[in-house]
Amino acid sequence: MESKYKYELMLILKPSLPENVRVSILSKIDDIISSGGLSLAHQDNWGKRYLSYPIKKHTEGYYIIYNLESNSEFVTENIEKINKALGIMSEIIRFSVFSVENFSNVKVQKNI
Repeated sequence: MESKYKYELMLILKPSLPENVRVSILSKIDDIISSGGLSLAHQDNWGKRYLSYPIKKHTEGYYIIYNLESNSEFVTENIEKINKALGIMSEIIRFSVFSVENFSNVKVQKNI
């Protein structure tokens, strides 16, 4: 049986983006994820939330959490490829990709 490697991508978009632009950006992000060798297991849109501290002069952001899977071990080159592609997108305020052992063990409090 093939083991699945699990990752999470958390990103914050600029809060003032129109809905149609946000949908277009999420489509680009889906393409970036799949080109990086990952598949989408689950996507959770938290919507607009206040930030704990200003980031790039924004006090709010649109939060999106991706649970991702890979059938092969996720190599450093893939992480760098995804980081580079997301890093040049001006609509993204902040993002982070990290490994998780099991999605059911990830405890996240949404009421921030």
